[in-house]
Amino acid sequence: MKNGNIWVIIESYGDTLSRITKEIMSKAKELSKELERELIAVEIGYNNDNIVKESGIYGADKVIQVDDKLLEHYNTLAFTKVLANLIEKYDPALIMLPASVNGRDFAGRLCAKNGTGLVADCSDIVLTEDKTDIKFIRPTFDGKLYSDIRITSDRMIATVGKGAFVCQHRDENKEFEIIKEDSNLTEEDVLTHLIDFEKSDLNPILETLLSSKVVVAGGRGLGGPENWHLVEELADALGGSAGATKPVADLGWCPKELQVGVTGAVIKPDVYIALGISGAIQHINGMKDSVLIIAINNDPEAPIFKTAHYGIVADVFEFVPGLIDKIKNQ
Repeated sequence: MKNGNIWVIIESYGDTLSRITKEIMSKAKELSKELERELIAVEIGYNNDNIVKESGIYGADKVIQVDDKLLEHYNTLAFTKVLANLIEKYDPALIMLPASVNGRDFAGRLCAKNGTGLVADCSDIVLTEDKTDIKFIRPTFDGKLYSDIRITSDRMIATVGKGAFVCQHRDENKEFEIIKEDSNLTEEDVLTHLIDFEKSDLNPILETLLSSKVVVAGGRGLGGPENWHLVEELADALGGSAGATKPVADLGWCPKELQVGVTGAVIKPDVYIALGISGAIQHINGMKDSVLIIAINNDPEAPIFKTAHYGIVADVFEFVPGLIDKIKNQ
């Protein structure tokens, strides 16, 4: 691994960092401390002073700011040219981006232009024991297996999926340096122009699931959609959010946005309660880092009991209504 700094390419919505960027900042800060490198945020956009400030508040030691009207909205060729020039000037060791629609496009272009190794959709990024290399962990085979991938190029690029890390905390008093750079773009560099732009906010159902400290999830052990109310009622009683396994979401028992798993939402609540969930690896890998996991299932051999901190062998139709009443009466 080359002797350079850790970069996070900022993605924002309005005047704040996207949730996934805040999550990446948390891991990047951890890596920068372990490697004794600086954490550099790179903000490319237009009228982006507020985003630059937010980047520092969320952990950056320095923020490289590029402010240009031509960069008001994401454009593949323009953004790639700007970032490629910055990379050549500052020579970072690791570049991390969100595995969003734009982030995936941006990272692929950058990888091809600079001849840099790329690992996409990482669920974890950890150092080797001797801290001389980085292990990029990502799901394969629809989440049934996790691969440890290494990059052989000196510089490394990684895109990170949503929910992989816990959001970095704000520090309003953090001191950081702002480095202003020119884009050096001309109109000829922007071959495509945006005719119209419609802002799309994060689905509120998904936002609630990702931010909830308590999640109650249901599986096929519920029997059918007519019993889904048990999940919602227990979640409401605990002040939490409902979640679901992939089969339940695919069957339409609940909104698709409630799917928990590597192909859905990866979450880390304080409490995760599984109702009638057997414990397929795809689902387990989406919630295994929860602080406390409680599983309720009538099958004592259900795989989820190997992951749960507490297991209750019981019929959900008999146990859960009583549990809801008990909570409501407290």
